[in-house]
Amino acid sequence: KATNNENEETITHEQLILSLRNVLTSTGKFAPYCIPMLLEKLDSDIPSARVAAMDLFIHCINEYDARDMSSYLVPLWNLLSKQALCAENQEMEIYALHAITALMQLIGKTAQNDETEISTKKFVDRAIRECDKFLKEFDLKLVWPATKVLQAVARANSTCSSLIWSIILPLLIRQFENLEQTKHKRIILDMITYFVQPTGKIFTFAGILYIPFIYPLLDIRTIIKLPTDVGDKLWIVISTNFESFPSHCLSLTSNLLQINAMPGQALEDNLTKFILHENINDELKIKLASVLRIIASSAVFDRLCTILLTNLINSWTASKTVPSNLTLECCIDLCYNSERCQERLERFFFPSQLFIRLLPNLFKYLSHSYILTNLFTPLFDLLLSSVAHDNYTKTFCSKCGSIANESCKAFVQNFYETNLFENSIWQSDKQSNLLIGIYFLGNLKRKVFENELELIFNKINGKLIEKILDQSSNEMISIYCYFYGNLINKLSSINEILEQIQSMLKSCETSLDEKHIRLWTIIVKALILYRPSFIEQYIPTLITWMQEKNEIGDIACQSLKTLTNFDEQILLLSSEADCIVHPMVKQLIFMNIFSQMKPLLANNELLPSQINILVDLLSTVPNTIIQDEIVLLFPILIRALTSSNESVWPSSLNSICDLIKSDPNTVVDHIDTLFSRLTTLATLTTLATYKKDMSIRITSLKCLKYLTKLPIHHIQPFRRHIMHVLKRCVDDHKRLVRKQAVEAQMSWCLLNV
Repeated sequence: KATNNENEETITHEQLILSLRNVLTSTGKFAPYCIPMLLEKLDSDIPSARVAAMDLFIHCINEYDARDMSSYLVPLWNLLSKQALCAENQEMEIYALHAITALMQLIGKTAQNDETEISTKKFVDRAIRECDKFLKEFDLKLVWPATKVLQAVARANSTCSSLIWSIILPLLIRQFENLEQTKHKRIILDMITYFVQPTGKIFTFAGILYIPFIYPLLDIRTIIKLPTDVGDKLWIVISTNFESFPSHCLSLTSNLLQINAMPGQALEDNLTKFILHENINDELKIKLASVLRIIASSAVFDRLCTILLTNLINSWTASKTVPSNLTLECCIDLCYNSERCQERLERFFFPSQLFIRLLPNLFKYLSHSYILTNLFTPLFDLLLSSVAHDNYTKTFCSKCGSIANESCKAFVQNFYETNLFENSIWQSDKQSNLLIGIYFLGNLKRKVFENELELIFNKINGKLIEKILDQSSNEMISIYCYFYGNLINKLSSINEILEQIQSMLKSCETSLDEKHIRLWTIIVKALILYRPSFIEQYIPTLITWMQEKNEIGDIACQSLKTLTNFDEQILLLSSEADCIVHPMVKQLIFMNIFSQMKPLLANNELLPSQINILVDLLSTVPNTIIQDEIVLLFPILIRALTSSNESVWPSSLNSICDLIKSDPNTVVDHIDTLFSRLTTLATLTTLATYKKDMSIRITSLKCLKYLTKLPIHHIQPFRRHIMHVLKRCVDDHKRLVRKQAVEAQMSWCLLNV
C-alpha cells in the first residue's frame, strides 16, 4: 500500500505489473538480465507466466538492441514459434504471433551480419524451413498455425515480406494448380488471402473470427510491396477461377487492391460479368460491395472504376431497359469517392425507390447545396408518390433536412414558402407535399435555422392544430403532433412561443377527448425534454385524468407512458433531428412523477392500468434512484407480477431481480408472496417454467438464485418446493434456461454447506 497524505490508496496487481514492465523496457541496458528471465518464463508450464513474458518482450523492442541479446535470439525464436504452433487458446496464439513479429523487427533494425545470428535472412529461412512442410498438409490444425507464423514474420518489415512472399506465395500457387479436390483448393485460397491481408485489426480464417485485442498489428501496406511477378500470378489465379470460387476470389481481390496490386483487364471483365449475372447471395453482395468501394475510393484505380461504371451503364442503356437492383447498387458503390462522386453520379442518375434508399450513403462525398439542388429537387415528384408509405423516402427527406447549413438558407426559405405557406398545401389532396415538408423541416439544425423555425411556427401554428384535430388517421395525427412538438422543443427558449403554448395547453385541458389529450401530451413531452422541471406543472392534471374510471383514464395512462418512454425517438422524426434533450431527463421526470403519485401508492389506490404504466417507468430508471423508494415500490412490483396482464411481467420481474441482486434484504417482508409467484401460477405452471417467453424463465431462475443470499431461516421453509421446481427447469428445452437452472440449483444445494 502507498499512503498519500490523508488518503490511503491501494496499488493493484495490474498497476504493479505495468510499473515493472515500464522499468524493464525503458532501456536496453536491462536486456542481458531481462531476456534470460523471459526465456525461463516462456518455458514455464503456467500459461499466465508465458503470456506475461511475451507481453513484456513485445514492449521492449523499441529500446532493446539485438546485439545485446544475440546468444538468446535462437532460443527466443524456438520458444515463441512453439507457443504459436501449439497454442492452447486464442489469447496465447495472438501474443505469440505478436512476439514473433516483434522479434523479427528487433533483428531487422540492427545491422545485419550473416556470420552471426543477427540476420533477417537466416531467421526467415528458419521460419520457412520449419513451416513450409505443414503448408502441404490439409489438416487445419497444422496448416493454419504454420500460415500464421509465416505471416507474422512477413509483417515485421519489407525484407521479411519480400523473402516470405517471393517463396511461399509461388509455392501455394503451384500447389493450387496441381490440386484436384475443390475443398483443398479453397484451403489454399484462404491461405493466400490471409497472407496478403492489409491490416491486423480483424481477420478471419477457416470460418473463425479473430480480433487482436492486445495491440493492433502493423498495417502491411506501410511496410511491403507485393513483387510484380507474384502479383501477376495471383491476378491470373483470380481470373481463371472467379466463376468456380467467387467468394474466395472476391476476398483475395479486396486484399490485393488494398495493397495497391495493379489488376489487369481480366478483373474488369470478371466483375462486369459477375454483376450482370445477378444471381448473387447476400454474402457475395457484401464482398462485391467492398471490392467496388475500394476501387472507387483510390485514385490508383480510377481507370478501372471508369471502365466498370461504363460497362454497367451500357448494360441497360444499350438495351433500353431498366437497371436491375444489383446493377444500380454497384453503380452507387463505384461513387464512393470524395473527389469524383458527383461526376460519376451524374452519369447514371436514375430516379427510383432503390436510388432514393441508396443515395444517403453518398451524402458525405457531396456538397450540401448539390444534394438539395441536384438530388432532392429532381426527385421531388418521386418522393411525393412514396412518402406516405415508404420509410426510406422519409429517411431521405429527413437526411436532406439534417445536412442543410448556412449556404442552404435560400433553398430552405423557398422550400417552406412553397410547401408550407401556400394555403392549397393544407388541403387533403396535398398531404404528400405536407409530409415531405414535415420530414425535411423537422430535421433542420436548430442553431442554424432558429429564426426560420420561429417564422414557420408562427405562420402555420393554427393550420397545424386544425389539421391534427380534423384528422381521422391515427398515424397522421401522430406525425403532425410529432412535428408540432419538434418545433416547440426547438423554440422553447423563446418566451413568445411559450405563451402561445400555454394557451394551447389550457385549450386542450378544457376539451377532454382523445385527440386533445394526445396533443397535450406531445406538447408537454416537448417542453419537459427541454426542461424537466416543467413536469411539476402538468403531472397533477394528468394524474387527475388517470383516476377517471372511463376512457379518459385509459388515455391518460397511455399519455403517462408516452411522457416516460425514452427509448422511442418521440418528437425527433429521425436520428438526425436536433431537438433539445436534457441529460438528466429520465431521473428528474421519475422523481417528479413519483412524488405526485405517493399518496396513491401509500393508500394502495392505484388502478391496474396505472400499475402497468408505473412498472414500465421503473424499467427505465437507474436502480440507485429506485432504492430510495423501495418501501413503497416493492408492493407495486409484486402486484404487477401477480396480475393477469402478462405484458407487465418482464418489466416487474427485471426490476425485482435487480433489487434482489443488489440488496436481498429488501424483499424479506414479501418473501411469501414472492416465492409463491416465482414458483406457482393459478394454472399450477411456474414462472420458471413459463413456456411463452424464455426470458421470463431465465429471470425467474436468477431471482431464485439471488434469494439464497438471504439468512437461512427466511428461505429454509421453501427449500423443498424450490428444489422440486428447479428439477423440472434443468430439463428445459432451451440451453440458456438449463444453464441458469443449474446455477440456481447449485446455490440452493449449498445452503446447508
